[in-house]
Amino acid sequence: MTITALLLGVVTGLALASIYVLITMSFTLVLAVSGVFNFAQGSIVMAGSIMVFVLGIQLGWPLLITVAAVTILGLLAGVVSYWLAIWPAIGRSHSFTHTTLMTTIGLGLAVNALAALLFGSDSYRVPSYVTDNPLVVSGLPIRPIYLLMIVVGIVTTILIDLVVRRTAIGHVFRVTLEDPEGARLQGVNIRRTIILTFAVAGAMSGLAGLLIAPVISASAFSAHELAFFGFAGMAIGGFGNLIGGLVGALIVGLVAGVTPIVTDPNLTLPLLWLIVVTTLLIKPSGIGGIVGLFGASRVRDV
Repeated sequence: MTITALLLGVVTGLALASIYVLITMSFTLVLAVSGVFNFAQGSIVMAGSIMVFVLGIQLGWPLLITVAAVTILGLLAGVVSYWLAIWPAIGRSHSFTHTTLMTTIGLGLAVNALAALLFGSDSYRVPSYVTDNPLVVSGLPIRPIYLLMIVVGIVTTILIDLVVRRTAIGHVFRVTLEDPEGARLQGVNIRRTIILTFAVAGAMSGLAGLLIAPVISASAFSAHELAFFGFAGMAIGGFGNLIGGLVGALIVGLVAGVTPIVTDPNLTLPLLWLIVVTTLLIKPSGIGGIVGLFGASRVRDV
């Protein structure tokens, strides 16, 4: 292993982290506001990668229109996942989180099976949205698609942070997240806020699928791995903590990018599982987890 190879692994890890952070943030937003682990998010990311192939490659749609269409489809998929997997479980169990854990996993499996039937078992290469000619930076050849992934990931994360902190919608998110009973007393429609959260999370997941498609190809069998990467980022960084999710996604991305350089690529998932399990054994809420946002939130009982 050379220093150049290691640096390339780090760049790859940062690019992957910029995508995993979108998945992690979608997990974290939904969990913090509703108390739901939405494991159907991985299927939305997978669907985003397939849709960019179908719309952009097979149908020849322009890139910007494809981006808009995939993002909107992801938004709609997030809303549909709420109505199919969350709404029927409201008030029907003493453990809403555990019930929806099963319903979202079931929905994800159904979507994955349907995608496999419609799209087939093959994976299809998605051309890079920018040139494939590497950029040489200080003697290090870097794929431009990685730089695009990093830039879009950073910009999207900043926009989400600005919306949450600076806008009226963001204030509704935060008051619902931090004090659901107080939000209800102030006239906030909790259910509408939760549905809006699912919509935002779905749009982020669809965008993540579009961005990562040139790296992993379009396949109906990528959902489980993508869902795990997103969950791992949230579990490591902290349940219900957006900043912690950023840190967790960065760790996951770097492990995924560097491990194939320094050792057997097949060790990536086991190593991530080890990190997740070790983190949760030491601190069950994750590194920056906030117990009140996950363990004590009553919004899941709506």
